Amino acid sequence: MSRLFVLLLAIGLIHAGAVRADPVTDRIYPAPRAPLTTDGLTVPAEVISVRTRDGLDLRGMVAPGLPDRPVLLVLHGNASSARDAIDWFTPAIDAGYSVVAADYRGYSGNPGQPSEQGLAADADAFLSHARSLAGDRQVWIVGHSLGGGAAMALAERDAPDVLVTIGTFTRLRDMVSGLSRAMVPDAYRNLDRARTGTAPWFLIHGFADDVVPLSHGQTLHALAGQARRSGASFAIVGGGHRPDGVVMLRILEAIRTRERGRPPSPRAVPDSVKVIPFGQSTPLSAG
Repeated sequence: MSRLFVLLLAIGLIHAGAVRADPVTDRIYPAPRAPLTTDGLTVPAEVISVRTRDGLDLRGMVAPGLPDRPVLLVLHGNASSARDAIDWFTPAIDAGYSVVAADYRGYSGNPGQPSEQGLAADADAFLSHARSLAGDRQVWIVGHSLGGGAAMALAERDAPDVLVTIGTFTRLRDMVSGLSRAMVPDAYRNLDRARTGTAPWFLIHGFADDVVPLSHGQTLHALAGQARRSGASFAIVGGGHRPDGVVMLRILEAIRTRERGRPPSPRAVPDSVKVIPFGQSTPLSAG
């Protein structure tokens, strides 16, 4: 689970471990330091390297899939890693989805210092790799938490076949109260991109998310509806900040198998998952 928002809401801006010269940035990006490894994974995967437009060589991970399934570019949350993403999406990988798990500058032994601008360059590089891997297959961008902000910005620069965000906030400063907002250097203004993006967008949020409140997902849903965007929200009753991997697979399959021009079927997801098309406020009935 992401630690950033809990810490900022508490605003101690204090995290166990060493404090670097820029403690605010350190709290926004509490990067894991351990280098990526495939040891112990239950799915075939490899560590790969991409080069960013500003000359950094970054390592991430790739799990191959079947030729009739999309390639998922997964942008993880602020305290996570590419290895965590592969673990989380193991049910989807087992079902044939390819996963390109990005890792960011400053994460998992990668060079550089993370920032909103830096993560944008990192996401571009990993998307290029995903498109090369995909060939004629669809490419979906999937962003979790802070990675949802990077995903929404990336989808505006280079529209994917599908955009999926999970537990994503309206803007970073909305996660912080009072005077501490002025200390947050990065914007991640997802509420603006909710209105302007063009890719089909599927928004996933747990009712019991204790990191990014459900109200953020509800706001993004309303803005997407006002902009007449194609897509829907998946609201998970009892779901937390990081939904179960099997539930995620069911949602991905509901998106993949939806009829053209229609929202995903509520019959394709567990009863705990409510499908609410953009522009509507009540869930579709599975009956």
